[in-house]
Amino acid sequence: MEYSETQLFDSISEQDCRRMLACMKAQKKSFYADEEIYSFDNPQKVVGIILKGQASMVRYEYNGIRTILEKLSPKSIFGEHISFMPSDTSCVAVVCQTDCEVLFIDSQLLTRPCHNACPCHTQLIRNMLQLLSDKTRALTERVEVLSQRSIRDKLMCYFMQLAAGKNGNTFELPFTMMDFADFLSVNRSAMVRELGKMKEEGLIQIQKRTITLL
Repeated sequence: MEYSETQLFDSISEQDCRRMLACMKAQKKSFYADEEIYSFDNPQKVVGIILKGQASMVRYEYNGIRTILEKLSPKSIFGEHISFMPSDTSCVAVVCQTDCEVLFIDSQLLTRPCHNACPCHTQLIRNMLQLLSDKTRALTERVEVLSQRSIRDKLMCYFMQLAAGKNGNTFELPFTMMDFADFLSVNRSAMVRELGKMKEEGLIQIQKRTITLL
């Protein structure tokens, strides 16, 4: 995968990407499925890019319950907002779902312009600000889903967000049923029952992970 294909390095040539990564001493590491990629209680704050594989950003509650905060796939970026937060994020981690290859960049070096103030680093900072803006919008949408009172309302709110993103009524669910329940913070069995009722009532069609709003 070319680094210039990621949102962080948008509008930057591949040659400039590699030059900046060498200057920032970026590190590439490999991980196995179910292995923890990064925990945000780590004193070294980083921004990571998923180069290969699938992962999730998760939060572990005091009672052991897991909540999926974000699904990560190749070209996904994590840590661009949490790495700059002073609040406690000790229960938040990124965990592999499959074998992964990840690029790590020190967040302090990422936002520190080089001495030459080169245009590519200026563009990098612009991209970083755009990433933070996009993350804020995504978090707002997630709050909207979680604020719904019933499981059906949570499901419909999230489905409508996915449909809007696809500009159509058919979309792919980016989760397994177990992960989807963790993402919505609901009981899996209750969620599956509600999906069955919605299908029987003609509100949705489900074919594996493909869902159509009717």
